Amino acid sequence: MTTLSRTRSTELGAFIVDLQGTVLAFDQAMELLTGWPACEIVGRDKEHCGPDSNRASRIALYRGNVTEPTITGGTSLTLNCADGRQLEIEASVERLEAPGDRVLVIARRILSRSAGQVLRDGLERVDSLTGLPHADILYENLAAELDSASETAQPLAIILADVDHLRAVNDGLGREAGDEVLRKIADILRVTVPDETHLCRLHDDDFAILLSNAGRGQARQLAATIRSTVESYRFFEDGPGNDRRVTLSLGAASFPADAENADDLLDRARDALDEARSMGRNRVWCYLRRPRVPLEVPVFFDGAESLLVGYTRDLSPSGLFVQTAAPIDIGMRCALAFPLPGREGKVHVIGRVVRTVPPEFTTSHNLRVPGMGVEFERFGGR
Repeated sequence: MTTLSRTRSTELGAFIVDLQGTVLAFDQAMELLTGWPACEIVGRDKEHCGPDSNRASRIALYRGNVTEPTITGGTSLTLNCADGRQLEIEASVERLEAPGDRVLVIARRILSRSAGQVLRDGLERVDSLTGLPHADILYENLAAELDSASETAQPLAIILADVDHLRAVNDGLGREAGDEVLRKIADILRVTVPDETHLCRLHDDDFAILLSNAGRGQARQLAATIRSTVESYRFFEDGPGNDRRVTLSLGAASFPADAENADDLLDRARDALDEARSMGRNRVWCYLRRPRVPLEVPVFFDGAESLLVGYTRDLSPSGLFVQTAAPIDIGMRCALAFPLPGREGKVHVIGRVVRTVPPEFTTSHNLRVPGMGVEFERFGGR
């Protein structure tokens, strides 16, 4: 027989409900997750949970269907917490081997978290759509964190995130759909970032994440997690447009590696975000100081024989396009070297091939030169 006390892996909490909607059991992990004491939940219809002292304020424990369980890890439920937050969770629902119709609901993973009472003070400084603080709070926190980082010699990082093509969502599905995307992304950010992280909505479709005691590597890792989480989330599960994917472009910069004051740090993060957009969006880019390469500079493989790869063409702060009749496959990393005017010797870089134009494409696609686009990953001496 299945019981609520059995050991289960990757579990956030569990409860038992019958098929009429009465909550029969509620474990301690669910109390911690939702803030509801079991005494205000068990024995009640799941639509009318809460304290006895205020029956008018009782609310539903969850939204979602568990009446036809088939042992699955993909059921989506929305839990209403005691502090006003809502948690969208992925749960497994299992029919119990016991007399009567009852099911065991196991919360496996939090998908998103909405704002609750914690943000209801000082509403004039909180974005009414997402429940996140406004930009002025970010600037205050950034100034304070920079002062602290300077005194303790600890790093500090900021990530800027932009919703890709939100206007297309507004135009295709309506402004309400676009607003729901912004709300849901804010909820995802609350779940994904560490508790001590400062979040805010900067403006329109931009968000900011301020990380204390974090350098470039930690910022890149968190930004990558945010990007993949948003990309895999189904924003339009029901109705038209359910095949539309929402993605984020993210740019990051860190103190003191990239900047020494708040304005410069934000500028560097914006530069990184612009690079992420220019490289096709739905990606993460961390600010790095890179060489400015003039046109028509010879580019060599960085080896003993210095084999010629080709000549520079289109350039950006993040990489270069090398004109060559023999482009390397996309995804390959290569060590390159090239001279720079006014600098002794060659500059050495490691880059990743992100696009190619084979020679046969120059005719069929009306392109001028064959070659490959290389994104810099490391720049410096040998």
